[in-house]
Amino acid sequence: MGLFTKKVTEKVTNISDNDPTITLDNGDVINVTKTIDCLGFSCPRPQLMTKGAMNDAKSGDIVKIVIDNPTSMESLASMQSELSSTHLGTVFSDQSWKVLLQKN
Repeated sequence: MGLFTKKVTEKVTNISDNDPTITLDNGDVINVTKTIDCLGFSCPRPQLMTKGAMNDAKSGDIVKIVIDNPTSMESLASMQSELSSTHLGTVFSDQSWKVLLQKN
């Protein structure tokens, strides 16, 4: 660890640690399997955390990525084919985006 860096802990939680549902703008209610907390991180950490979580996910799992970096948020939806996933939607609330990806 360098002199000017702080220890970074990655946070991936199961639904028992978080609200298991999220409502999309169109009114659809989605049951979330896993949540990835990327708040405060910039590229490429959110993409790497998402990639790791999607690699561990089972087919049909829905992963919610909570992110506050606009550039990282925009790149997650475009990574869906690389992640073998489908982008279900993105919701903005509480100064962050919630990106929902479903494992194919």
